[in-house]
Amino acid sequence: MTGLPHRPGWSTGTTVPAASGGAAGQAPRGTAIYHVADLIAVAMLVMLRAAMLLLAGGIELADSAKWRSPATSWWLLAGLACLSAAMFARAGRRVAARVARPPFDAATVVTETVTGVAALLVLAYAVTPSARASSDFWAEPYAVISAVIIAAAARRAWPGALAVTCLTCAYLASVLSGLPAQSATRQAVIATAWTNAISYLAFYALAFLGFRLLRSTTGQAETLRQMIAGLSAERSRVAAAGRAYQIGHDIPKALLREVRRATMTPERLRAWAPQFRADLLAELDADPRTAVDLREELARIAATYAAGMQLDVDLTAMAGQPSGVPALLMAEAVRELLNNASYHRYGYSAGLTAESTDQHVEVSVHNEGPGVEPRRLASAWARKQNTVHQFEAAGGGYQIHSAPQSAAGTTVVLRYPADLARGATAPYRSHPAADTLDPASKPSRRPA
Repeated sequence: MTGLPHRPGWSTGTTVPAASGGAAGQAPRGTAIYHVADLIAVAMLVMLRAAMLLLAGGIELADSAKWRSPATSWWLLAGLACLSAAMFARAGRRVAARVARPPFDAATVVTETVTGVAALLVLAYAVTPSARASSDFWAEPYAVISAVIIAAAARRAWPGALAVTCLTCAYLASVLSGLPAQSATRQAVIATAWTNAISYLAFYALAFLGFRLLRSTTGQAETLRQMIAGLSAERSRVAAAGRAYQIGHDIPKALLREVRRATMTPERLRAWAPQFRADLLAELDADPRTAVDLREELARIAATYAAGMQLDVDLTAMAGQPSGVPALLMAEAVRELLNNASYHRYGYSAGLTAESTDQHVEVSVHNEGPGVEPRRLASAWARKQNTVHQFEAAGGGYQIHSAPQSAAGTTVVLRYPADLARGATAPYRSHPAADTLDPASKPSRRPA
């Protein structure tokens, strides 16, 4: 029948295509959504490190009077350039390949800490003490860039802060060691050294917050983009399902309506439904005043639906039919109920049973799909004025046995005339809130 109540183990949420490690209907997770942030971070750090190494090379070429060991400083510069190139090549490969690992990791933190400390101590040996607190001591800006790289690589704040503290201590040791005790510039050098040392942690804190903000902003934007793309794909699937439903339900229903109204020629009907050509021609050629045998109509309808689903049919109790019964309308109502059952049985069997005498006729259609709210279903039928509602207007009655989320399925019983319900003086149409049929009398639930 209509509606799709929730059943245990079924998802009732909106389905969104999985993307970037996220399940369908959920926000995507994983490093893929941070690809843009990683690309920006790698490009920015490459430019900073390259500019710093070019600055160091310019300082090396400008004046060699302050160097105690020029060869040592040149070898140090070349080694740092090679290590930086290897580190950024590794990060670039990870970004380009979109692997699950971030471009900078714990190995980057250790490498930058060790190389920064070594650069400060080795260059302190190669340069004169008076030049260590000046701008010519290029290991100091190199270590600042190392602190920024550590901020990008550290997953948590405290390991990165510990690594930057090591750089700070190495810088103070390299600048303050070897200062003459009676030098006129001693106090100025100490003040400059402490100011530069404090800036290491400040640069680290700002870079750590900046990279986290960058990842958060770009990650949310990418997540929103992927969810919008998934929503668009879902809308396309819904539209395709709507077209399929129209082809499988609305068009055949319109065909049956035109057959009943006899407004279409046999030639047009033959092109639409060649497998029913003989039956259609027989109906069109027959005298419309001929009485309709309800049992034959129900048998033909059952044979049609039994070809596409598991349908248990029992018409043996039909021993006649009352005079004046709207047999064709009742058969069409049964056809619509079977059509609904074929869509909402979800792989389980359906059943058609009927009994009749010269005084009354009763037909039951049952499906083992999810239960529905009887009053809501009756309201929908009345609003659409379907054949069940028309059968009621013609003097018949119907009863719905079901309940939301019920595992007993749904049974609709049609009866004519309505005022001859068993043991009832009120009209037969009623919609109980719960299933009132005997469970032992229902078909067993088994998938078709």
